[in-house]
Amino acid sequence: MTAISLTASKSALAISLYSVTDLGSLTGEAYSYATGINDSGEVAINSLSRSFLYSNGSLQEISPLPGDNQLAVSSINNLGQVVGNSANSNNFTTNNPFLYSNGITQPLPIQNAIPYAINDRTQIVGGAGELGAFLYSNGAVTSIGSLDSVAYSLNNLGQIVGVLNSSTAFLYENGQTTNLGTLPNYAYSAAFDINDSGQVVGNSGLTGIDDGRAFLYSSSTGLQDLGRLRPTDLFSFAGGINNLGQVVGFSGTNYNFFAPDGNGLRAFLYSDNTLYDLNDLIAPGSDAGFTLTAAYAINNNGQIAGRGAVNGELRAFLLTPVSSVSVPEPTSSVSILSFGVVVTLFAALKRKLYSSSAAIQQRS
Repeated sequence: MTAISLTASKSALAISLYSVTDLGSLTGEAYSYATGINDSGEVAINSLSRSFLYSNGSLQEISPLPGDNQLAVSSINNLGQVVGNSANSNNFTTNNPFLYSNGITQPLPIQNAIPYAINDRTQIVGGAGELGAFLYSNGAVTSIGSLDSVAYSLNNLGQIVGVLNSSTAFLYENGQTTNLGTLPNYAYSAAFDINDSGQVVGNSGLTGIDDGRAFLYSSSTGLQDLGRLRPTDLFSFAGGINNLGQVVGFSGTNYNFFAPDGNGLRAFLYSDNTLYDLNDLIAPGSDAGFTLTAAYAINNNGQIAGRGAVNGELRAFLLTPVSSVSVPEPTSSVSILSFGVVVTLFAALKRKLYSSSAAIQQRS
């Protein structure tokens, strides 16, 4: 088991080992990935053209809006509500945002939009062609940014994060937008998740996600560079944070973030100021053949959802803590070097915020 650190002492940190649940095998398809998880362990999952809600050991397929035949889901809250968008691949006109609740897919009153997150108050944020970053709350839609801005997440206090003017991470609260800036010597940043303490995770790079580093932000510390898992890695990405301040994401060298062979990508957990390769934290006999390539969301019980490679297939996974072990605690005063999206459903990395094709765009 390896914890990335500069030096080690005799003191130790306790970190969980995890069991792996192969959610992708339940879809019956060779391609799937998880996009969100709630505190009950329910998971939102996409395959090539279908989407699912995993709950209590089984999958429930989510239907697209009437007239559409493709969809993608992006987030789930603690009420089991899921947001996403659908389209018609035969006569594509727009992204049609929806809310899935109690087994029913309902349209949202927003045109050409992608909803990226939903909180426990059923507030929804995302990006829309005619609004830019938006907030949907109590039946009303509000633009909270310019047309080239998008909101990626919000917490239960209504604080919202995303990317401002296609280039800089922002935090929005009480009608005010704060530019979070970038890591030193970088020109780009984007914020992808925020917890109820106001801690924010994202990515900052020279030009975009594929040359950047994961960051953790708080009002007291500013942007902290989480680095990359290995010195040879070219990028890192932080996609999720829970209320304990644990961060998940991925690091690597393969620009196909959805690579089914598992080469050049490793999922990570950042906890207690230490970066871990999640592949090193799988309980013996529990790996299910996975190479864990990307962790995307973590709930307040420490369960993690993401994607990994199994026998040349990309499959959604769920990690559940099963035990704890001790690992060396870093003692250097130098920050730990660790690591950190907007990606289409068919795995082509793009910087633009919206897609005009049937390949429905989602974050990493």
